[in-house]
Amino acid sequence: MKKIAFFLTGHGFGHGVRNVAVMEALPPGVDVDIYTSLPEQFFRDELHRPFRVIPCEIDCGCLQTDTVEVDVEATLARYHELDSRREASIGEYAPILRDSGADLVIADAPPLALAIAKAAGVPAWCVCNFTWLDIYRPYIGEHPRYLDMFRRMQADYSLADRHIRISPYLAGNAPWALEPAGMVCRPARQKREEYAKRFGLDPRRKWCLIYVGSFGLEGVNWSRLAEYRDWEFLGLYPLEGAPAGYRYLKKDLTFRYADLNASCDLVMGKLGYGLVAECLAQAKPVLFLGRRDFDEFPMLKKVVEERGLGLEIPLDKFKRVDIGEELEVLTRRRLEPMAATGVADILQKMGF
Repeated sequence: MKKIAFFLTGHGFGHGVRNVAVMEALPPGVDVDIYTSLPEQFFRDELHRPFRVIPCEIDCGCLQTDTVEVDVEATLARYHELDSRREASIGEYAPILRDSGADLVIADAPPLALAIAKAAGVPAWCVCNFTWLDIYRPYIGEHPRYLDMFRRMQADYSLADRHIRISPYLAGNAPWALEPAGMVCRPARQKREEYAKRFGLDPRRKWCLIYVGSFGLEGVNWSRLAEYRDWEFLGLYPLEGAPAGYRYLKKDLTFRYADLNASCDLVMGKLGYGLVAECLAQAKPVLFLGRRDFDEFPMLKKVVEERGLGLEIPLDKFKRVDIGEELEVLTRRRLEPMAATGVADILQKMGF
């Protein structure tokens, strides 16, 4: 196997993050092509091997008004628009894929990627922890005019040669056999002393990494972070109204987010696969917000609560930054790291 083509949804960076972990572990002689609407700079920041990005928007994931709210109608309308161009998209990308000499397509998890691979004559695996079929299924009952679109999604997914589900995963009602794999996350090293010096953080305090996602969240009284004097708060996004003590760390190539996560005492924000997997692997407690209309959330919530890893906080309380009791409860917990074997499992399935 000399070249692998990854078709990645542009819904959020979590899909990119977990596939970067697989790409980084591939043998040096394997070429990597990435078909995605995610920005190329993300991969430049994360990957330390040659790769090529082919801009490609063939799904939309879920359109959100903020980090916790899905705009269901806008999501279905946007996917329907992309679906109306499906033949043109197949005609555009199948020749590129075929001419590239790819030996395998990994789809996480745009359904049309499987149809493109079929047209190009390239074997294709669907490797993910959920499909958009799982997420969209509850929407169709209230929006039956999209039923034909939903059936085309199912037909596209049925073209996959293998359906591999990384843990923890949403099983859904798939009519095809699923092959479980372990949890996937980036390897991490604790660098607390180094980051304390670099970013001017107090190593005697507890550190909380705030992640509310790229969609943001309005109406949060971030100024109250200053009241929690035993804590240092930091994150990769600027927070409107945050006190001077909040450390906005602009992402660049000189530090790794996974190492930052490993160096903190607690993570606060929304549940997504990348955050949950890295916190499970590093035994980091999570103070998290609920999400509606996104069926991955109940599954992830169940996992973190069963492991004693997290506490859900009501949205109104989160927006008031009334978090003192939760911080105290979570930092008293003694957690055990969970093995992340997914990358090794996937590479073994590839024959490496």
